[in-house]
Amino acid sequence: MHSNIIFYLFAGIVIVGILVTTIGSRIRAKKRTQALQTAAQELGFAFEGEGWSDPTRAPQLETALFTRGRYREFRNIMTGTTAGFKVGIFDYTFITRAGKSSHTWTQTVTAFTQELGLPLFEMRPESFMDRVGDAFVHQDIKFDSHPDFSRRYLLRGPDPEKIRELFSPALLTFCEGLAAKDKWHVEGCGASLIVYRSEATVDAAEVRSFLDETSSIARNFIGCCGLRKSA
Repeated sequence: MHSNIIFYLFAGIVIVGILVTTIGSRIRAKKRTQALQTAAQELGFAFEGEGWSDPTRAPQLETALFTRGRYREFRNIMTGTTAGFKVGIFDYTFITRAGKSSHTWTQTVTAFTQELGLPLFEMRPESFMDRVGDAFVHQDIKFDSHPDFSRRYLLRGPDPEKIRELFSPALLTFCEGLAAKDKWHVEGCGASLIVYRSEATVDAAEVRSFLDETSSIARNFIGCCGLRKSA
């Protein structure tokens, strides 16, 4: 009898804990959405929630970020125009599993859309495990002329020659000049260039500065690689 009471008490505590966590998460998500709606207005952007009213502003989903994990979701989408690009800022979430455990990844992303003809590529900070893996598969694109770039970044894609053409000496130098602590990820495909920090969400009060930072990267990226934006 005593053991049954302990069991039900423990089960009740667990259920209450789950409910409190779930309710708290929903309240925080609602507050974030409300704050981002205000931020979108201040930017002169349209707040679209979880869908794209204009599909041409949506990023192409072939890039690395959008092919990872399961249960992928776009949230708090806001769209506008800046630096000559169509722009979408949004929270993007997906879940990965390893054995019996799972991990939820959420990051704020800026997607720049313009007729650029970019090859499919991923550029991100290189980790120790990336170096170990590349010793076997040799997917990382290296540049002898820019050893600091090759040391700091993992660069890969299905067409290495086109990616090498894209990453001009000026672009490699620009990427070397980005602060390592910021851990920027830059991915491209066709008309889309996306910029984000993995697992980093941006507070509503910081959306404008995040847009300025990512726009500067996109503008310099396209300028350095020599591609011309369509009017």
